[in-house]
Amino acid sequence: MSDLTDTETKETEETSDFPEWMAQLPSEYKKDEYGKPYKTMGEFYKTHKGLKAKLDSIPKAPEKPEGYEFPEDEATNKDLLKWFRKTVHSLKVPKDHAEKLYVQWNEYVAGEMAKRTKEQENALVKLDELMHGEWGADYDKNMGYVDKAIEDLGGEDLKKALEETGAKNNPAILKALKQIGFEHSDDTLREGVVAGVTKKRSLDDEYPSMKGIPDRQ
Repeated sequence: MSDLTDTETKETEETSDFPEWMAQLPSEYKKDEYGKPYKTMGEFYKTHKGLKAKLDSIPKAPEKPEGYEFPEDEATNKDLLKWFRKTVHSLKVPKDHAEKLYVQWNEYVAGEMAKRTKEQENALVKLDELMHGEWGADYDKNMGYVDKAIEDLGGEDLKKALEETGAKNNPAILKALKQIGFEHSDDTLREGVVAGVTKKRSLDDEYPSMKGIPDRQ
């Protein structure tokens, strides 16, 4: 007569396909498929010790964003650097990987900025050649009108906006500014400036309501 109860006999039959060493494990792990490939406890231990060593050797992110070390100089954008630190830390990017990424990103940005600067320089050369060809001997005088229009309409703020947006590099805008500066250079509208005008027109012609106002001395 067997000393095993029916329950124990059933458990023994269910675990017979698993390595004997797994019988020592808590009941919830005795039939865990994860341990089945390992024939002995020693084999299981050796495998997982090696796995842990590999996991421990994987580069990790520092505990705090300040743990990253990035090169800085006078041109460094502090706000951008702060954002980069927080971002790579939130993504758990390993320290050495993040630092290499930062250097490569800065090199890329510097290259793109140099490329853009070169393109702008080439555009200015082409614009200069175009306007010289169109204005000829009047080039310097007309550019003076352009400067006057910018000064009258918006001063340094307008000049900065035109330069930052590249609008001043547009021939049509340049010619429009020249025309405005030309008209601002005197109190009369010059002959032939506007299509259909065949003679000089005074401000009284343009603004009838101003008639009768004493002339300025």
